Amino acid sequence: MPSYIDTAIERAWSLLDRGEPQKALDLMAGVDSNAARRWVVESSAYLELDDLAKARAAIDRASALPGIDGDLNYQWTKAEICLREWKLAEAEELYQKVAAAERTSAVLERLSLLADLRHDQAGADRLLAEAEEIDADEAPHPPRLSPQQFEHVLDEAIELLPEEFRAALDAVRVVIEAVPTESMIDKSDCAETPPDMLGLFVGASKLDQSTEDSAVLPPQIFLFQRNLERASIDRDELLHEIRITLYHELGHYLGFDEEGVAGMGLE
Repeated sequence: MPSYIDTAIERAWSLLDRGEPQKALDLMAGVDSNAARRWVVESSAYLELDDLAKARAAIDRASALPGIDGDLNYQWTKAEICLREWKLAEAEELYQKVAAAERTSAVLERLSLLADLRHDQAGADRLLAEAEEIDADEAPHPPRLSPQQFEHVLDEAIELLPEEFRAALDAVRVVIEAVPTESMIDKSDCAETPPDMLGLFVGASKLDQSTEDSAVLPPQIFLFQRNLERASIDRDELLHEIRITLYHELGHYLGFDEEGVAGMGLE
């Protein structure tokens, strides 16, 4: 007969699958703190809530307890945290352990992203093709566009923006890169800049700009083509993703913080 801990943890994973991380955390509060799997669940729940610091603290609690090293949920969750923290070598080692046990489309997609971050685009696409063979519904191969084709879709996306946002582009340079690089990242707050992000605004917002401060970087929006393609199943969805990403990053230029951008209504 399953123990209370087993039953509670199974229920908590079901809650996470249903998109209810806070309920999973509430359930775990009653589980023995010496149960390593409790902390794996909590870590995964905090990741769903975008609280990277608490996710790391919980997975470290799990790591300190015996009998967890071979647990696939532990390896996956820790890999996800390492990826968000830009600890790419450690993340890849953990994903490879998961893949050795269960070669799923999800882990192949993560390994593909890591290949892209190493600038191995051919290797990344081979992994995505394998993921599609395993589960075409969960991992359809993304559209791949030439630089010229991507620029054309970007122009279409700009035309779909509200007038205020199109006007803001006169003061903001849009730069297309394949994927983000560590040099772009503020390691003190890497939770906001994961390797699979679609876009990034850098520089002073319109509200913060000063004509006397020549040292401030000019405002720029980076669009990450490979990540945007990865988030899309066809050209129409890619157009949608580019528009929403531009809308989001221009919101930062106009002075909205993350909460403000989230409340703008980006659909």
